[in-house]
Amino acid sequence: MIDEMDLLRDLRDTEPVRPHAFEEARAVLRAALAVEGAPETRTASRRRARWGMRRTMGLSAAGLVAAAAAAALVVPSASTPAQPLATAAPAAGNHILAELAAAITPLQAHVPGDATLEIRNESPTSDELSNDHGIGLFTDDGTYYWGNDKRALRRAVVRKDGGDDMFKRDIAAALYAVKGDIDTARARMAVSNLAPGTDPKSGERTKIEKLKGLAKARGEKYVPPKPLTAQQQKDITDNHIWTNAIDALLAAPENPQVRAGVLRIMATMPKVKVTKTTTAGEPTLTLVDSWPTTGGKTEEKLVINAGTGHPVALTSSVPDMPSSTYYYHNSRVTLADVEAGKF
Repeated sequence: MIDEMDLLRDLRDTEPVRPHAFEEARAVLRAALAVEGAPETRTASRRRARWGMRRTMGLSAAGLVAAAAAAALVVPSASTPAQPLATAAPAAGNHILAELAAAITPLQAHVPGDATLEIRNESPTSDELSNDHGIGLFTDDGTYYWGNDKRALRRAVVRKDGGDDMFKRDIAAALYAVKGDIDTARARMAVSNLAPGTDPKSGERTKIEKLKGLAKARGEKYVPPKPLTAQQQKDITDNHIWTNAIDALLAAPENPQVRAGVLRIMATMPKVKVTKTTTAGEPTLTLVDSWPTTGGKTEEKLVINAGTGHPVALTSSVPDMPSSTYYYHNSRVTLADVEAGKF
């Protein structure tokens, strides 16, 4: 078992944290240490945190990077590909998601404003701002801003203290999926978290070297795990696609083309289970994906509006940890109004 302080101290240069990377840094670290022996998957809760967690938790950005990386750096999974292999989609897709995507596709993104204000809380009906979660702003060009409250968000926008242009690649992959070749769309979404020109294998080589160093420091012999099977590689690919696709959906929830593209991609994933549900009196669809972990499984539930595909809620569950559900309350605004404090 890798000591968590070793992880925090020695693995700070691995994959960067993205907004919505995880809800609790400590919970992620505990979950990461629980997946020993399981193939690496890109745990969705690891990537879906707000930036403010870095401030309210009192941890440095480097420390959160290490915590996020922990899920991929337990010893038994060291040789797992850092990025998924792009595999072909199944011949038959989920008809519920495919039909909803087709219904959304003709719509055009004629909505006011140039950004989406996101309030995330534990209530399916109230959009009351919670200091525990702060308030986020996704611009239509993919830039993300966050603040503890409206005043802090306004300061971030005025100072241009935003970033994470990786959302642009998530969104671009979703847009391509609307009418493009679905296999190509899956391949693009699977690696949309990588900057252009990045060697997908470089992160894996870095992880292996760090793990070798940690083993040497303990006087242990580094033993690589068995190669992954073709099915494990495909499962990892779908896991990356699921995570990146949800990032696209959360970053551009008011763009019907993004919603349609995300749904068309998710319809190709046989392990994603879809059920008709009701949330706060409204018809919804609940999409469930899960990954094996020691002691059970990690599961994530995405709830979307059954008629529009808008994100409604997201629930993350890991073994030996209480599950967490967050509801999304979105509204359209303009950057100019946010800068002026009129929101």
